[in-house]
Amino acid sequence: MPVKSVVGEFQGGSCVFPVVIAEMRIFVCEMRFNKEIQTLADACARKYGFFCASYLGRTGEEFVFASCHADSECRCNGLPNLVIVENGEARFARRVEDFRYLKAVRKRDCKKGRDIYREFERKVYENDFTNDGERRYVCDIVGNQRLGYDVAVDRRTLYEYLEIADRFGMELELVPLDYSIERNDGWEYCLKLKKPGGKARR
Repeated sequence: MPVKSVVGEFQGGSCVFPVVIAEMRIFVCEMRFNKEIQTLADACARKYGFFCASYLGRTGEEFVFASCHADSECRCNGLPNLVIVENGEARFARRVEDFRYLKAVRKRDCKKGRDIYREFERKVYENDFTNDGERRYVCDIVGNQRLGYDVAVDRRTLYEYLEIADRFGMELELVPLDYSIERNDGWEYCLKLKKPGGKARR
């Protein structure tokens, strides 16, 4: 905490004494996103039947999270499924007026998920795999994003779920959506979390 000293004089009788006045400057540090905040948000999301909470960004002192299932399939009911963490407490936000958080939040760019995907692309380009299981997994994810017959998963959704999978030591499985299987213009997929080498969570 910086201290600025101002020197003056005080005269007492025939003596002059130096006087030091300390001016205290207090700087308020903005709380940063951390693991404790993430843990609070995850626990709150699970109370309402979700798998975890994915950090969206913040508005002032409020940390805003999206509540995520173990898959990326859309379950939109017209209301937001948000977790708000403020002052060490987490609460679930599911009212119409809670859409204000989505409008006000300073959204992050999913940098970690993007970096994970770029590493997957590098592995495919350089044919750098430790085993056949990793090859199948990485090639499936990268192949879905390339131009082709099937519909690619939304890139931001992919980055978000890559981050979730990395955080929990899991992998992603591409699962075709039922309504698209009978179509002739390419399947659509959702992402489902699974243990490495295992089956997707239901």
